[in-house]
Amino acid sequence: MYSVEIRSKEKLFDVSETLYGLFFEDINRAGDGGLYAELLRNRAFDEGVLPEGCKYDPQEKVILSPTGWRSSFDCWEQEGIVGWETRGGAEICLTEKDTLNSNRRRALQVHFHGGELLNSGFWGIPLEKGSQYRFYMFAKSDTPVSVRVSLASEKGERYAEHTFTVAGDYTKYECMFTSDAADHSARLVLSSREDCNVLLGFTSLFPKDTFMGRENGLRRSLAERLLALKPAFLRFPGGCIVEGFTKETAYRFRDTIGPVWERKPHWLLWSYMTTNGLGFHEYLQFCEDAGIDAMYVFNCGMTCQGRCPDYFEEDLIREFYEDTVQAILYATAPADTEWGRRRAENGHPDPFHVLKYIEIGNENWGVQYDTRYRFFYEKLKEQFPQLHYISTDHTERAGLKTEMVDEHFYSSPVFFAANTGMYDSLDRDGVDIYCGEYASTIGCKEGTLYGALGEAAFLTGIERNQDKVKMTSYAPLFQNVNHVSWEPDLIVFNNHVDYGIPSYHLLKMFAENRGSYVCGHNIVTESSRRRESGCFRGMDNVCVQGDRFTTVWEGDSLHIRFWDKGTDGEDQDHYDWIAENGRSQVVHFNGWSRETICEKIPCRLSQRNTAEIITDRDSFQIILNGVLLHSRTLEPLPHLTGVCTVDSASGEIITKLVNFSDKAIPVRISCDRETEDCADITVLTGESLDARNSFENPEAVSPFAERIEIPADHTLQIRPRSINVIRQKIRK
Repeated sequence: MYSVEIRSKEKLFDVSETLYGLFFEDINRAGDGGLYAELLRNRAFDEGVLPEGCKYDPQEKVILSPTGWRSSFDCWEQEGIVGWETRGGAEICLTEKDTLNSNRRRALQVHFHGGELLNSGFWGIPLEKGSQYRFYMFAKSDTPVSVRVSLASEKGERYAEHTFTVAGDYTKYECMFTSDAADHSARLVLSSREDCNVLLGFTSLFPKDTFMGRENGLRRSLAERLLALKPAFLRFPGGCIVEGFTKETAYRFRDTIGPVWERKPHWLLWSYMTTNGLGFHEYLQFCEDAGIDAMYVFNCGMTCQGRCPDYFEEDLIREFYEDTVQAILYATAPADTEWGRRRAENGHPDPFHVLKYIEIGNENWGVQYDTRYRFFYEKLKEQFPQLHYISTDHTERAGLKTEMVDEHFYSSPVFFAANTGMYDSLDRDGVDIYCGEYASTIGCKEGTLYGALGEAAFLTGIERNQDKVKMTSYAPLFQNVNHVSWEPDLIVFNNHVDYGIPSYHLLKMFAENRGSYVCGHNIVTESSRRRESGCFRGMDNVCVQGDRFTTVWEGDSLHIRFWDKGTDGEDQDHYDWIAENGRSQVVHFNGWSRETICEKIPCRLSQRNTAEIITDRDSFQIILNGVLLHSRTLEPLPHLTGVCTVDSASGEIITKLVNFSDKAIPVRISCDRETEDCADITVLTGESLDARNSFENPEAVSPFAERIEIPADHTLQIRPRSINVIRQKIRK
């Protein structure tokens, strides 16, 4: 039996206008080479400089942080100059002398004697016929030198060119190119017929056609794809890159403003260099152009706690506090103040009115975080009371003032489908929730329909509780197919085309169909029992197959895994019985998510203990010294989940229904008001759970719309593996 009873006259609460937003982190080369429209790689010649305090291992091609974190580093400057090469006898070398400014750690010395210097961009420079490209370089030469700059094919066919006479100290030389051909694997070529030396301090090539025509702007197609999601806000700049893996690689606002050739770059923990050309100013400008709110995430005095953390001393914590204050003033202060003047000098005299949220740290927790959170929250709240502050942990449980908590979920589709009721029992007087990062990651790395189904089911539960779960944002946002650090990602791109995975289309459907208020509704559904599997792992970590496990051990703690799938890290999936400090609990570790299955209860531990776990498909019993300690049957997977809202402006009832099962189901829909006999339905489905999009077939899994008959008390057939949005007019 499947049914949806809609009580449209029963207003539960208004929808949250901020529920669907964006989270951008520079991962998968989402910034340079992606959303940030710069076309030249290693434009300032510093991509191979070792991060301060790190050591390089040339055998493993990794760097080692002072605390022991290892990160790949395949571009060490002594092994080659990334992005640049020579032809025809030209010679190049890096120098740390006579650089353009104090933040430019290298310059490029070029000896032409008739040869060429080439930049290959980010896996080719994409040119379109008739399009314009803005080029400039800072160059110097002791004697006047004629340098020709060209856009050309890999084989040397020239599409556009301009000749400069370079003479004297560093000077900015610039021109506009118009390409006479389309070529997505083009090169920038600098050449000279003379036997001469030229020193390059900085280079840049930008398409003129950026989002909103900004000179230091964004790739238009990617920015517009973001805005098609109708976001309410943008969370930036991370993510783990805010924390960094050393003090030097932690994000600092001051490094990201001003002329791009004066900005200090830094090495990201996702194993590549950012130029910081996409900086604080550009994020705010995008929010202003898009008409959305801005959420700034800052480092609160510690590096990434998952990467051999380093906890900053008091003086450095205060430095990061001052950096955060200056960032807020840069965004909000009048132009006649110090930081308002800096903003005006960068082209924006009026304050940015978009900054609304401040997040204190990223994925930080524990006593170290609580101490830092209190320091930052109390001081910032006093100075900037108009802003909303977000904690990365449930700091209210430590007795700290907390306005909103950012919760993250990277898990399996089954985890999401099984937890649609996660927020149903929230304390309505407690803190608000921001689900700042979530995605189906286990078993659907390429971005599949299966992942979207799990997320859609989870989001219907959030929409039912959006009076307390006020904000959400999928993560990560972008994937450059030439540099993948994490999968799946909402939008996939190469240097000239892009597409959205099924989850992208799900979010677009949900964001376009919000309504005005959540109304009363009741959904009746059948469910499927879960079938868990996997081995046991005792204290010796030995894998034991079967459905029963017994062990005898001595000690005051015990940790046993069951239903362990044998996967690690982001793909881990196992249940853990943990007994320690006189308390016992069962926890499900699924991806990066931790789900408490059995809450902590007292347990009596003897000097010598016997433990037994008995499992059966979806249930388990845990017995300690002959006493049943935990017994649980996992919640079944509902076939049908949903939420109902009313759009007061259009006079429509909006019903979102997710069929997580692989069979068509008949759903009886009834309403307390008379409705029109026809309705519009938008459906996202596919031939299998593994259905996905690709460059070859970017719309393989995409929504389609139908006009259907749906009279009163009508039974509607809901397609298998489908996400559905139904809009039905209320009769006047």
